[in-house]
Amino acid sequence: MIGISIHDGHRERLKNRFLKHGLDSFEEHEALELLLFYALPRRDTNALAHELLARFGSLRNVFDADPADLSRISGIGESAAALIKLQSELARKYWLKDREAQSALSSVRAAVDYAGLLFRGKTKEEFYIVCLDSRFRIRHTELLARGSATEVPVYVRQIMEVVVRTGAETILLAHNHPGGSAQPSQKDIALTRQAALAMDTVSVSLLDHIIIGEKNAFSFSEKASVPKSAPGSPCEAEYSGSPRREPPPDKADE
Repeated sequence: MIGISIHDGHRERLKNRFLKHGLDSFEEHEALELLLFYALPRRDTNALAHELLARFGSLRNVFDADPADLSRISGIGESAAALIKLQSELARKYWLKDREAQSALSSVRAAVDYAGLLFRGKTKEEFYIVCLDSRFRIRHTELLARGSATEVPVYVRQIMEVVVRTGAETILLAHNHPGGSAQPSQKDIALTRQAALAMDTVSVSLLDHIIIGEKNAFSFSEKASVPKSAPGSPCEAEYSGSPRREPPPDKADE
């Protein structure tokens, strides 16, 4: 005789409810429970969903948690932790592609918004280079380095390698300070100046260096901390505005 789990009927009802009506009517624990079905077919995922929310405080915090921390919850193995992280990474990729297709990064605010998406849910420092065309449209975004919760090692030669490989005309640098202030460190300032001078040697403009903190953002361009490329440069004339002062779309600090 084929055994049938007492949870099978509940799972089927929850799945059908989602297919018919989406997640709008779901509580956070129900949405998480439904997701866990696909990694833990024979477990009581309702209890696990409640435990995850109690441990991390919210659905967003569960998705932003480190896989190692997720796996410490009894019953959440490697597969379930990977599935949970996959959801947040897929969502981040979706919103990044949507933002890239919408408009150019022609203002500090637009650059801060885009950088915030890059660092959504990140708990360790990461450093990105964004390659732009002459109209500030995004042509290529690349992760240069991933570090610890307090620092990330990056070298000008890494930036130059990407510029030469992609043929970028303008670049934007961005990194995060997870859980801290966006205020730049002395290393951040030195790297920004070195990068700007290096870009001058190949006639490439460093548009800005954005730092995303936990509750604020910092723009080197807005603070006049990026050495000017050429007098009257299009970048200087067209890139303007002030970053938002409320928390950007994600965490950060060096």
